[in-house]
Amino acid sequence: MSFIEFDKSEKNIEWSMNKLHSHTHYEIYFLLKGTRNFFLSNALFTLESGTLVVIPPFAMHKTEGGPFERININVSPEFLDPFEKKTLDDLSQNLCIKLNDKNLKEVKDILKEMDSLSDMQKHSQNVKKILFGYLIFILSKIDKRNTAKSNATTLKNTSPLVLKIINYLNNNYDKDINLKTLEKEFFLSKMSLCKQFNRETNCTIMNYLLNIRLNKAQFYLTKTKKSVAVISELCGFGSQNYFGLIFKQKVGLSPINYRKHQQNKSV
Repeated sequence: MSFIEFDKSEKNIEWSMNKLHSHTHYEIYFLLKGTRNFFLSNALFTLESGTLVVIPPFAMHKTEGGPFERININVSPEFLDPFEKKTLDDLSQNLCIKLNDKNLKEVKDILKEMDSLSDMQKHSQNVKKILFGYLIFILSKIDKRNTAKSNATTLKNTSPLVLKIINYLNNNYDKDINLKTLEKEFFLSKMSLCKQFNRETNCTIMNYLLNIRLNKAQFYLTKTKKSVAVISELCGFGSQNYFGLIFKQKVGLSPINYRKHQQNKSV
C-alpha cells in the first residue's frame, strides 16, 4: 500500500519509547527542539536540535530523553520514485545529519506547508507528493562531509563493551546464543554483562537478541519467498514451532498471516 504520513509531536516532560521497534516503511525524523538519545540498529548516539535521521525499513530503533519537539514523515517504499528511494537509502547510511541554517529553514518551510494540509482538501495528496519531492531534492544536496563531522561529535558516550556486545549480537543472531555464550566471549560474568547492557540501552541482552531475530524474520517474510522453516533457521530460532509461537506473541500475527498481510499492503 502506497502512503505518506505526517506526524508532529511535542513533549514538555522526560519521555522515552517503551521498547525497540521497527516497521516496513521509511521514517524521516526531524528534531526541531531539545535533545534525544537515539538507538538505531547497532549504534547509540545523541541528536541535537536541527538534525534529522532517516530510518530505513526493518531497522530497530528507540528514542529517549527530555522535552522535545519533532516531526516525522512516514512513507512507504511504494510511494517513492527511484530517485527518492536512492536518496533516502544514501541518507540512512549516516547516523544523523546536521542541517546548516539554509537547509534548516528550507526544510522547516516545507514541513510547515505539509502540516497545514488537510486530507479533506482537494488534491492534498498530490500537493504532499510535490512538497515531499522538493524536500528530498533539498536533502539530496546536503554536503556529506558535514554529516560525517556531525556523527563524530554527537556520538553518545557509550562503553566499548556494550558496543561490542551489540555488534556481536547483530553479526551472530543466527547462532545458538545465551548468556553463558556471552560470558565466555567477553570474559565477564553474566551479572556484569547484563547490568551494564541494561543500564546503557534500557533493554536486556536476550530481549535485544530476540528483537534482532524477529526483525530479520519480518524482513525475510516481506522481501523473500523463503519458507517459514528456512526463515526460522536463518534467524536463529531453535525450532519452527517456537518461531511461530514467539512471532505471533510479539508481532500479533503468525508468520504466514504476516506475510499475507504485507503482500496485501503492496497490492
